[in-house]
Amino acid sequence: MTEVRRRGRPGRAAPVAVKGAQALERGIAILQYLEKSGGSSSVSDIALSLALPVSTTFRLLKALENADFVNQDSQLGWWHIGLGAFNIGSAYIHNRDVLSVAGPFMRRLMLMSGETVNVAIRNRNEAVLIGQLECQSMIRMCAPLGSRLPLHASGAGKSLLYPLPDEELVEVIVNTGLQRFTSTTVVDLPALQKDLKESRMRGYSIDHEEHITGLNCIASAIYDDVGTVVAAISISGPASRLTPDRFVSQGELMHSTAQDISTALGLRKPAQ
Repeated sequence: MTEVRRRGRPGRAAPVAVKGAQALERGIAILQYLEKSGGSSSVSDIALSLALPVSTTFRLLKALENADFVNQDSQLGWWHIGLGAFNIGSAYIHNRDVLSVAGPFMRRLMLMSGETVNVAIRNRNEAVLIGQLECQSMIRMCAPLGSRLPLHASGAGKSLLYPLPDEELVEVIVNTGLQRFTSTTVVDLPALQKDLKESRMRGYSIDHEEHITGLNCIASAIYDDVGTVVAAISISGPASRLTPDRFVSQGELMHSTAQDISTALGLRKPAQ
C-alpha cells in the first residue's frame, strides 16, 4: 500500500482539532452557565465560574454573539442568551409537540389505511423522519428514525415543498438538485413544479415509486397555528398493495388527517 504524506508540519492537524473541540466545549459551558444564571451574567463572573481567563472568555462570547447565541447589553455590558439559542430550543420543543399531538391521529390513520405512517420534518434540503408507526401487515415499510429523504422524490419531501412560495420553492430545488433514484423520479424542474402545484391544490402529494422501486407513498403537509408548514405526515406501502387506484381515497384520508393535526396544533382555518 502506498503511504500518502501531506506537506506541512508533522502533527499539526491534531492540536488544531483539539483546540477546536476545546473551544466548542467551553462555548457550550458558557451557554449552560448563562442558563443556570437566569439567562445573563458578566464576563468576569463567567470567567471566574468556569476557571477561564477573561480574555479567552470574551473571545468565546464574541464568537457566540456572531452566531446570535448570546448578545451583550450595551449599557451594563452583561451578556444574555440570544435568539439563536432560543430558536434551537424552540425547534426541539416544536418537533416534540408535533409528534405528541400527531400520535393518536397516526394510529387512527394506520388502522384506516393499513399502511405504515410516518412523520417527517424539513432539515435544509432534506426531509428527516422523526416519527413512525408500523402497520400490522407482514410486508410493510419501515425505516430507522433519522432517515433522510429527498425533497423532490418522496411523498413527505414533496409535502414539505408544495406549501412554499414559488420563489423559495425554486431556490430550494436549485440548491437540492434533482437526483434520479428510479425510472419514475421527476428530474425536470417544470414537471416537478407542475406536480407540486397539483399536490397543493388537492392537499396531498404522491410518490409513485419515485424514490424506491416497489414503494409508494402518499403525504400531506401539517401546519402550525400561524399557517407555516412544520411537518409532513405520510403513509408508505408496497406498490403491490398501495396501488394507483387507491391514491385518491387514501390521499383524501391523508389530507383530512393532516388537517386534524394542524387544527390540534392551533390552526384556526384550513391552510391554503
